[in-house]
Amino acid sequence: MYIGKDEFSMDEIDKKIIELLQENSRLSVTEVSKQINLSRPSTSERITRLVEKGVLAKFTTYVPAHKIGHKVSFFLEISNIKVSSDKIVNILLSNEYVTEVHCVTGTTNYIAQASMPTIEMMNDFLSQLMKYCHVVTSIILHSPLTHRAKKPL
Repeated sequence: MYIGKDEFSMDEIDKKIIELLQENSRLSVTEVSKQINLSRPSTSERITRLVEKGVLAKFTTYVPAHKIGHKVSFFLEISNIKVSSDKIVNILLSNEYVTEVHCVTGTTNYIAQASMPTIEMMNDFLSQLMKYCHVVTSIILHSPLTHRAKKPL
């Protein structure tokens, strides 16, 4: 099997660790070691290796936007950019309410996700962006799936 520059070989124990921590990143090393039936030092060493290799990139908490006062969540499709892509990316990254930015293929250049306290704030942000590009906005009505753990192969 070819292992590329950014890949490394994972066994079933590594995969189980990844699954457990995606489900609950607050699990202690002791709890993970119990669930995979491996010693605490060995489990800790494996988690450290997964972090060093970038497989576990972040230990975080999911917070639903509406629970913290963000009344409107939306996607932006950005295309027909009239300035440098860097300028658009910087505008997106400098807005604290933008949570994701993806460079994509097709007729759209970027897809971003944001959530803001008010529609007025969203409109002000869109007005700023529309000076430099075409923007299609899709307001999220509800989300049957917001985050699914990735199954290691």
